[in-house]
Amino acid sequence: MKIIKLMALVAIFMPLLFSCSGGSSSSGMFGSLPDKYGKFVEEKAKIEKEAENIKSEAEKKELIEKSEKLNKEWKAKIEQSAKELDGKPIEIAECQFSVTSPISLEFKDFHSEARLIPSFKVNGEAKAAADINTDVDYVMNQEPVNIVGYDAEGKQINKNRIGHITVENVDGKIFIKADTPIQFDSVIFNESDLESDKNVKSFKLELLRAK
Repeated sequence: MKIIKLMALVAIFMPLLFSCSGGSSSSGMFGSLPDKYGKFVEEKAKIEKEAENIKSEAEKKELIEKSEKLNKEWKAKIEQSAKELDGKPIEIAECQFSVTSPISLEFKDFHSEARLIPSFKVNGEAKAAADINTDVDYVMNQEPVNIVGYDAEGKQINKNRIGHITVENVDGKIFIKADTPIQFDSVIFNESDLESDKNVKSFKLELLRAK
């Protein structure tokens, strides 16, 4: 009887245990980073608001020191969240490119020290699954490639440039041969990803200028 009661209690509290385990509330590419960065932005905004009421050099000095302390504290927190993404595979939905080695991020540095915007190296391998004919005008022999996020209804909600691919000129339009590899380089976390990244349910690799 005691065992049955214990199992009932476990069943009741199991959802709470999972929801309080400290896992990310985000489902997108950047994990817990948007939540962490959002809190930094809020605290930074409060200091900027205080700056509007400065009346002396002493107050100015105090606020500068406060701002520097805030940045130092949040730099460590944001870097920790960024490093938690290292090596975690990003699942890519069916698209014009096939993934031959799992795609993941690796924290590189801060693109902006003042705004604490992290940048990541993109690891993995992907290539054109088949010949790709497009209606995109040929300009150069390389085209930028995006990782594009879609919500549950299949609506595009964000995109981030992650590399480039070699293309050919066929009748003035971009053509990509099958098995042409994507050259991954880096991706920068954008403040625009704060909310949109949480709503991403799937990712695809797409040409930046594709129509």
